[in-house]
Amino acid sequence: MGKLFCLLFLLLLILPSFASSLSVVVHVPEKYTDVSAGDRFYFAVEVKYPENPRRKDLRLEYTIITIDGELIAQSKALKAVETQASFIDFIVIPESTDSGLYLVNVEIKDYEILSEEVSSSFNIVGNKDDELKLYFMIMIGVVLFLAILVLFQIFRGRKKR
Repeated sequence: MGKLFCLLFLLLLILPSFASSLSVVVHVPEKYTDVSAGDRFYFAVEVKYPENPRRKDLRLEYTIITIDGELIAQSKALKAVETQASFIDFIVIPESTDSGLYLVNVEIKDYEILSEEVSSSFNIVGNKDDELKLYFMIMIGVVLFLAILVLFQIFRGRKKR
């Protein structure tokens, strides 16, 4: 019984050292809550690591995924963090990406057991070129419709003479 008590006591002393005080927040600035396909998507990452006694290299992996978990874009970075760091980073959204709600996922790891993952949502709207093509097609349709009306009036006027 004494050995079991000593083992439990040692375990309780060791376990808190495995608990991480790392705190990560990803924030999408209001200007980038709606981003066009093909554009850069900017987001802010805030890392707080108060119990870190010295500068530590952290591996960051950024992913853009659909709500269903399908990978759209990915980027990796290495940042040196002491007690806290805030920075803005970006990923280029592929032009072929459909409009809709997406997640930016930020995963932070060190070279040991530390791991933290956070997400934030944003919208991808249609490509700007697609919008211009749509407006152009509408204008062509209106011009063709008016041309047909004018030709109809001309032929109708000739039949009455």
